[in-house]
Amino acid sequence: MCTVIEEKDVTPVNLSLELEKAVISHRLDEDGSIYVNEPGWFPFWINLKRGNGLVMLVTHTNFKREVSKVQRLEFCNEINSKFFMLTANVSGQTLRVDYSLLYRDGLTRETFIRTCRTFNQNISRAMDELDPDDSIVLAPGEDEEMNISGDSE
Repeated sequence: MCTVIEEKDVTPVNLSLELEKAVISHRLDEDGSIYVNEPGWFPFWINLKRGNGLVMLVTHTNFKREVSKVQRLEFCNEINSKFFMLTANVSGQTLRVDYSLLYRDGLTRETFIRTCRTFNQNISRAMDELDPDDSIVLAPGEDEEMNISGDSE
């Protein structure tokens, strides 16, 4: 049986409670965003866009410095064309990936949790398939200086 979260009850606190019930590690920030930091997952944020009735799942990381602008754009295009649910774009050296989940008229708990899991799985699959040797994108939280000094290993 599906549990429906009524539209008026789709709040950061209630979404955080649903993540807790599903045993997904996260933190609810003061600004209302939820940072999902489940071990082994690509970390991401959950934000509500109330005016649009959307739950936004968003993550980002950086491209390596030697990756050209054309390579960055091609990488995003590959993600957009091969991996459902994901929308990728580039801003300078940053790779941003997101997904919008409509919650107008309510949201089922199961859909919300499944969306969080699938969002992570698709990002991980995209990175594994498109950058298997980690030559294009830095790992989340990694910076170029860690990469150069070898401290990240």
